[in-house]
Amino acid sequence: MANLTLAYKVRGYSTGTLGRAICNARTHHFVADDGGGDEVGAGELFFSGITACAVNMVERIANADNIDLDWMDVGVESYRDSDADHGDLTLYDAIRIKFEMWGVDDEDARSLVDTWKKR
Repeated sequence: MANLTLAYKVRGYSTGTLGRAICNARTHHFVADDGGGDEVGAGELFFSGITACAVNMVERIANADNIDLDWMDVGVESYRDSDADHGDLTLYDAIRIKFEMWGVDDEDARSLVDTWKKR
């Protein structure tokens, strides 16, 4: 059996407003809407987490491999089939992740992204 260690503990709380939650990570609190409100949507927060993870991990990999990465930008776009009926499920039919890097050549950039994909 695996020796599991807690990595993260986050929570979401009802607010009394339909489609709005208060989220908690450590001592940080933030509002998440269902996508139709004034606040950042839960899906946007989900994909923001992926972009942050990608930036942080690729920068760590570049640093460990002595690759001079000056700056990077990672964007995520998600798409749904507007003709499909998935009921109450939130399904994405396509997700595109775009990496842009400055200070590295194309070969090193491809290598960094390939390493990120494998982890």
